[in-house]
Order: sequence, then C-alpha cells, then structure tokens
Amino acid sequence: MTTKGDNVESYDDLVGQPHLFKKDKPLYTFYYLSDKPPSLVLYGPPGTGKTSYAKLLAMKHKLDFYYLNATDCSSETLKKTLKKGGKESAILVVIDEIHRFDKRQQDILLPYLEDKSIIMIGTSTYNPYFKLTKALRSRCFIYEFKRLSELDLKTFAKRIAPEMDNSAINKIVLYASGDARRLKSMLKLVKENGLSSDQIDDFFGVDLGYDNESERYDLISAFIKSVRASQVDATIYYLARLLEAGEEAEFIARRLCILASEDVGLADNNAILVASACLNIVKEIGMPEAKITLAHCSIYLALAKKSNSSYLAIKRAINDIKSGEILDIPKHLTVKGRSLYKNPHNFGGEAVQEYLSKERKYYIQKEND
Repeated sequence: MTTKGDNVESYDDLVGQPHLFKKDKPLYTFYYLSDKPPSLVLYGPPGTGKTSYAKLLAMKHKLDFYYLNATDCSSETLKKTLKKGGKESAILVVIDEIHRFDKRQQDILLPYLEDKSIIMIGTSTYNPYFKLTKALRSRCFIYEFKRLSELDLKTFAKRIAPEMDNSAINKIVLYASGDARRLKSMLKLVKENGLSSDQIDDFFGVDLGYDNESERYDLISAFIKSVRASQVDATIYYLARLLEAGEEAEFIARRLCILASEDVGLADNNAILVASACLNIVKEIGMPEAKITLAHCSIYLALAKKSNSSYLAIKRAINDIKSGEILDIPKHLTVKGRSLYKNPHNFGGEAVQEYLSKERKYYIQKEND
C-alpha cells in the first residue's frame, strides 16, 4: 500500500467539510454505509482533507491503496498501476492534481473505471468541470471541498499539539490560511525549535497585519467596497494590507473576478477580461510579482464605470424559480416543435414569436449599460 497525506487514524480525525463529512452527507455515507465506494473527484483548496479522506476510505473498505501525482506520472506508470486491480479485487487509486492529465491519459482510466477494477479518487485544486473530460466526469461523483475555517484549524491544532498555548495556536492558524497540511508543518517547526508565541512572527518572516479571522474578512470587505465605490487610493491601501498580511494572491484575484461581473458588468465589458487575465497571471507567476498585476487590475476596476444590472437580473430570475415560477417552454422553442420555429435571421433579426410563456422582466438596463 502506497500512501501520502496526513497521519489520520480514523474518520473522527477529519475536520471541516460539514456538507460532506457529517452524518448522512455523501462522504459519510460512502465511508460508513456503502459496501463498495464509488469513484470520486474531490476538488478544492490544498490541505482541506481530500487525500486524508481517500486514505481512510481505503482502510475502512480494506482496499489496496496507490498514490499517483499527475504532475510526474507517465502513461506507462499509470497503466502499470491500474493493472494491479481486478474485477474481484478492486484497488483504490488516488490521483493527485488529476487536472494535469491530458485527454489521452484521462482516456486510459475509462475502461478500468467501467469494469470496476479500480476505485479512483482524483484530487484537484481546479474545478473539474473545466479540466476533466465529460467521459471521465460521467464515471465519477464530484464534490467540492471548502477552505477550512479558523475554528476547523484550531480544532485540528489542539488535537495534534494539545500542549501548545492558545496564543501561539491562534497565530499559526492565521498563517496557515485554511490549509491543514501547512498548519501541521508549522506546528512541527514551532515545537522543534521551541518558539514562543512572540517569536512566531519573526520565525515565519511575515507581519500578519490582522489579529483574527473576522478582521481578515473585514479587510477583504473594505477592499471590495472601495473598488465598488471607485475609491482608488482606498482600494490600493486595502490591497496592500491584504498582501502584507500574507493573504493568498489567488483569493484576492478570484474576488476581483466576481466584482468585475457583479459591480462593473455591462458598463465595461472589458472588466471581466482584465480580471480573468489577472487570475491566470497570478496563478502562473505567484508572489511577489503578482502584487503588480493585482494592483493593475484593482485600479482598472475601481476606475471603471459601474453597473450591477447583470447581478440583479439573475437574482430576480432565481428568486422567481425558487418561489415556484416554473414556466412552460413555448412549443416552437422545443426540439419537437422545431418546425414551428421562426428564425429571427429570416425576419430582419427581429423576434416574431414569444420566448417566455408568461411575460417577465429580469434585465433592467441601467444608465451605464
């Protein structure tokens, strides 16, 4: 059995992910109630329990466990590992960073998944709906892991370092930034070097800039609201605070992507392109250079004209649907009614038929649209 990940001993050692780990939730069910677990793709931030869960699943169901990392796994190594399984003796194969596999490598997995000779658990920090082929996704259940909260990490820290004082744990929790694996490594370094709470900041070389999780979210809130209000200097100040606090550059870039559609929207259709490019660049180059790209994007969005008409439009439509407003699709828009459909191109670009069975107004144009 080849393993990797935290030394978890039981299901109770897992922290966070209540939407997956609590009783009667999917991963609880696969662990305790299933005779044979299905193949899964688990995605989300690093250090949130994906590989740990896979290891526990293998132990619980008495499955041979193999770990592969897609960043350096050749097709030959992949095939050799998959052939170790059989229809009557399935193995569990964890493929870390599965999004790194190209289409050909993903296709290699398909027959083994089909005949159930392997149970695959793919882990990724990327959304698999954009990185994995439809054929592979259709053979797996897909679940998202969330960033671990401050409380989750404190619980984990107390479990593995019960002798450490609360002040030190609180600082390390903030430095860990939602990553239990990072937290564990930091706790080990602190214990090995006998560091006091006062020495932790100097040892890790970062001034946090905020003292607790709520202040962290206050800072990001102030940052986003400054961009929304076109307050450029406040925007850059709060961006600098976040960066100096050790905030993840990708987290900031993702928030800017959301803002580009929610608050700038149709007033400047280039905004979403700038934000998307910012996120990609930040992923590729990382810190410290990424701070320049983040500043560029933040200033652009702060200076841009603003409109939240797209945000309000989809919000209104979703509210209707949630309240039971399920409209019949007009027959001429259905596949069976295609002979009744009148293509606008044949009528000077005008829509000469109804497209909703009941009149609705979701998009309301704003001055800047």
